[in-house]
Amino acid sequence: MSDIRTLDFNLLKAFVILLDECNVSRAAHRLSVTQPAMSGILNRLRESFNDPLFVRVQHGMQPTDRALQLGQTARKVLQEIGSMLQPPILEPEQLKMTLRIAAMDYVQQIIALPLILRLRRLAPKIQVALVPVQGQNIKTLFEKNKIDLALVSQQHISDDMPQTILYDEPYVCAMSKTHPMAKKKLSIDQFCELPFAMLSYNGGEFSGATDIALQKLGRKRKVMVSVNHISLLPQLLQDSDLVAVLPKHLAQTLPNVCLQQPPIDVEGFTMMMTWHERTEQDMAHQWLRKVLLEVVR
Repeated sequence: MSDIRTLDFNLLKAFVILLDECNVSRAAHRLSVTQPAMSGILNRLRESFNDPLFVRVQHGMQPTDRALQLGQTARKVLQEIGSMLQPPILEPEQLKMTLRIAAMDYVQQIIALPLILRLRRLAPKIQVALVPVQGQNIKTLFEKNKIDLALVSQQHISDDMPQTILYDEPYVCAMSKTHPMAKKKLSIDQFCELPFAMLSYNGGEFSGATDIALQKLGRKRKVMVSVNHISLLPQLLQDSDLVAVLPKHLAQTLPNVCLQQPPIDVEGFTMMMTWHERTEQDMAHQWLRKVLLEVVR
């Protein structure tokens, strides 16, 4: 064949069937075409390969040496094309890739950590990198191909990004189990008199969702400590009279604390999983997102 652009792959299929049958009528029957049509196909094959391909013998046709050589290649090509058209089979235990997950530190603890433990069992060859998101633009991280997944609140992503809801996150009040108010239902007056520790991911902030809710009621609370990492919270709450209003999933991970509803409605948020459109149809990434959802739910 002088030019692949003139190659009709259906001709290759007919050629292989002719090699199997060495008979135009039987080959026509297998292809569900008429005998004249099959003869026309054979003529096109002869022109394409510049060889008679088959010669008449007493009981049918016999392939030429050139036809036998071409037949080996044709079978291989058809097999490879068939493989291309088959849906790929995912074998998690053989997956070799790096998954980069952007998430806040406490989300790393409650979602990414269980995901990593599950992947160690299901797909032990996958590398997982946890990337902090504080102060970062999620869309930019995706566009620069720095991350594959982000686990963030809804306010950090735009509607045009592929996404799915993980869970709704309410706020709860956390204090030491030995705190004088631990077993008591807080009134709004008592709440405003308590000394608070606040988790500020950007650092140095003394106002957040709780303060916005209080402001609407014309009230204020006393934020005495602002920290930018959850690692400091357990000891701060356990060894002092400080109280914190925290996302419920985070508060539930802290040791030796008592949790109760704040006496005001603090607006929670929705935790999302988002990814880049370049991995939308990727079979391995689809599987990883499914595993993460199973971990969460």
